[in-house]
Amino acid sequence: MGKSGWILLVLLSIVVLFTACTSQTGSSPRLLNNTTHNNDTQNNTPGDSGSGDNVHVAQQPTPSPIVIQGHEPPPTPQLTPTMQATPGTPLPTAATPTNIPITGTGAAPYGSPPPLTTEEIELTQKLFTRINSDRAASGLYPFQWNGMLSGGARLHSWNMYHCGFSHTCPDGKQQCDRIAAEGFTGYTDCGENIGYAGPFPTAWEGTAKIQQTMVDEPPTGWHRIHLFSKTLNHVGVGVYVDPDGYIWFTEDMVS
Repeated sequence: MGKSGWILLVLLSIVVLFTACTSQTGSSPRLLNNTTHNNDTQNNTPGDSGSGDNVHVAQQPTPSPIVIQGHEPPPTPQLTPTMQATPGTPLPTAATPTNIPITGTGAAPYGSPPPLTTEEIELTQKLFTRINSDRAASGLYPFQWNGMLSGGARLHSWNMYHCGFSHTCPDGKQQCDRIAAEGFTGYTDCGENIGYAGPFPTAWEGTAKIQQTMVDEPPTGWHRIHLFSKTLNHVGVGVYVDPDGYIWFTEDMVS
């Protein structure tokens, strides 16, 4: 091979070597671009439709408080203070009532009840004593006697004899409304128990038997709730014994 042939061979070798180096250098941007693409994917902003692994979290506005006017709960009623038993100290007792009215000032469509008999006075006193005896056995203060309540209670017993055994006899008024109409206002709580008994061997046996059924009621029984109340504190008892010997009695209580 002549000198010119060697020179041509050397030039061809240089051209081939330069082409190979250029191809290897061009591959690096493609790898960089792949790396850059992966980083872009990891750093996409939330909500980007191209984000494969990102979670779009919708930001909800903080709700404003809702205020409903006119629905505030009623204030807690202030109950009448009650007397509490002190261990070792006997509870006070209430004197046997002597001011027992014949009638009250409520509705009297059947006229006024007749004068109290000795038997009715005795039954009234025994019922009052029995009520407070039961309360004392439970560690409760005694009810105080109230003549105005007693007169209304006697009138109600008399009315029931004519119009039937009911709290709303004779004119449909509820017990607390009737008590207020009789003149006893300003109370914060009221209750009424009515009984009808006899004739038993004695009037007191029949009355005491009915009273005991009230005491023996479960705690949810309204007669028992009234008799062992810690808010009621005054009572009036009214008894009427009809011509056949049956006993009608009413116990009205207020705070």
